[in-house]
Amino acid sequence: MEICASTEAEWESGNVDTGGSSTVTESHSPSAIASDELSLAIGDEDIGHLDEAEKDSESSSDSDVANILSLTNSSANKEGQYHPFLSMISAMAYIIIHSPRPMGLSNLTFVCHTLRCMFPALPSVSTMVSYRLPGYRAPEKFYSPSGVPFYVNSIAETIKLCLANPDIAKKMERYPVLPKKGFREIFHGLQWRNDTRFQAPMATSPVGSVFLKDIVQSSIAGAICVSIIKQFYRKEGHNGVFASVQVLQVHPSELNTYILSDIVEIPVSTIVTILPQMDSRTRHVYKKGHDGSLTIVSDNELAEMSSPHPLKTRSIMCGSLPVFMVPLIIFSDDTSGNRSKVWNKFDSWCFLLAGLRQKDNAQFCNIHFICTSNQVPVMEMAHPLVDQLLELERGIVVFDAQLNTNALILAPVICFLCDNPRAAEICSHLGSGTLRFCRICRVDHTNSLTGICEERKRSSTIQEVQLIRSAHTQAERKRLRTLYGTSEKENHLLQLPVDLHQSTPIESLHTLGLGPYKYLLREKMEQLSEKQRKEVVARIAALPSSGLTGGISSDISRHYKSFVGRDFKFLAQIAMFIFSPYLSEAEIEVWLALSMVFKMVYCDEFEPQKIELYRDVCHRFARAIDCYSVTWRKKLKIHLILHLPDSMLRFGPASSFNTER
Repeated sequence: MEICASTEAEWESGNVDTGGSSTVTESHSPSAIASDELSLAIGDEDIGHLDEAEKDSESSSDSDVANILSLTNSSANKEGQYHPFLSMISAMAYIIIHSPRPMGLSNLTFVCHTLRCMFPALPSVSTMVSYRLPGYRAPEKFYSPSGVPFYVNSIAETIKLCLANPDIAKKMERYPVLPKKGFREIFHGLQWRNDTRFQAPMATSPVGSVFLKDIVQSSIAGAICVSIIKQFYRKEGHNGVFASVQVLQVHPSELNTYILSDIVEIPVSTIVTILPQMDSRTRHVYKKGHDGSLTIVSDNELAEMSSPHPLKTRSIMCGSLPVFMVPLIIFSDDTSGNRSKVWNKFDSWCFLLAGLRQKDNAQFCNIHFICTSNQVPVMEMAHPLVDQLLELERGIVVFDAQLNTNALILAPVICFLCDNPRAAEICSHLGSGTLRFCRICRVDHTNSLTGICEERKRSSTIQEVQLIRSAHTQAERKRLRTLYGTSEKENHLLQLPVDLHQSTPIESLHTLGLGPYKYLLREKMEQLSEKQRKEVVARIAALPSSGLTGGISSDISRHYKSFVGRDFKFLAQIAMFIFSPYLSEAEIEVWLALSMVFKMVYCDEFEPQKIELYRDVCHRFARAIDCYSVTWRKKLKIHLILHLPDSMLRFGPASSFNTER
């Protein structure tokens, strides 16, 4: 039997020809490759080279087997749809072995033995396990300060794989989006739109690439006008990219002098000429106020306006590559490594692409694993993570499958998703046990329900950490910790140019469901008699639930202390109906106000024009709690609800930054 396939020796030496490229152009999960810590790699091009003579010589004439064999013919891969694999079977085998939930060795051996009955060219299991896909980068090994090893995947390599995948590249937003009405995605929020770190620096016009700060001629209201580009964005329901520009007029009487007037919106497609930057011949530039008055621009502002955007210079140095932003969402949590109830804590870091929609980021293949350990503390694992994130802030060159060319991308962190204790660690905050228990503002638990105090800032936190470390006595350090609510422990995340306090949005599952709903339910159930508890169970059973989502997983009268997030989420929709006979007036006001907060948090759309209404809803709940029980003032999660509207204003509806996956 003649088999046109790579030999076992070629497999073992790793010299199998795969076309010289390592980019998977089929929609396989890049995380399935990047998260391979078990070295279970396979690339069996052997399968696709069965000769026609083999088919004739084999005794089997079963039509199903013949159909399968026909799929392995190398001619089926002429279009490259399974590149770098030579056949569908080899690609599927690779995916099976690299599944995020890999098989055990015994199961893998059984599957390979079964496949070998149909495909004799299949190499041995040990050969396939030891094979490395060309271009694959294994996780890098690091050591904690105590000498414990852990492994970290390359974020940059994973991003390269994502953007090389046409399915992901075409779905990903490159610009902030102005929605028609309300915010539904994180790229609708003000953080991406207004923060200069995330503003797209470039767009493509009919006359070439235009950058922020470029002076252009464009058609505005039917006339050709000169303007300076201030911002790029997209508009929902419209094609193409739009620019916010400031009109630049020539001063009527002064030579080489200009006037900056109105800020207007133009489609980038209307740009007809890119003009040179201002030079030394420019004498003065004035800003025109709303009342028509002229204010001269300072020399420093004029110098800033006269210089090109830094990324324009970098783009030219890289061969005029397109430049865009790929903001990242960093996720961190602890989970158990055991299937049993015995807790085996693993701290993990993952990331998501903020440019993908919620429904896409909810898919397992778009949650990209970075590192985990059950021995190394989570903030010690952050050291190599920060080094990678700083590199991504500076920019990397990738292949963009949408543009079909290389591009320079910058990938700043837009937010961190985590529960409240982890968010406190990320912000160098002491957490809920300290006097100033809020990681976002400087409120203390004596007045936590009256409102929001002065916001914390990254710069002040760095100063406080240095001040605590420089204290000469332990008593002085303790006093400063209590005064600021700040922890002086090593936190490499403070090196990132991101305000951690404002970039850890209030997460709804742990703050709302596992916060006041849990507190209120436990308190009320403990007050009820056995008869009343049975009545509650009966009221739940009798309540029509056709229009409700979810359900309570167990008997509320006995297992209410074991409820999880989905139980509280369902309970929030029916609580006023089942508990109303047993509630006082103060309790009714608390439950009613909490239901309104729940409606705000679990809406599909956040309307920014109603921000004051949302704030009033949260303050109504805080006032109701304050009247109901003074002891609840010390509950951190009650205060954090006051910050929810601002988080939604920055990052879109709460569903866009929740940890429910």
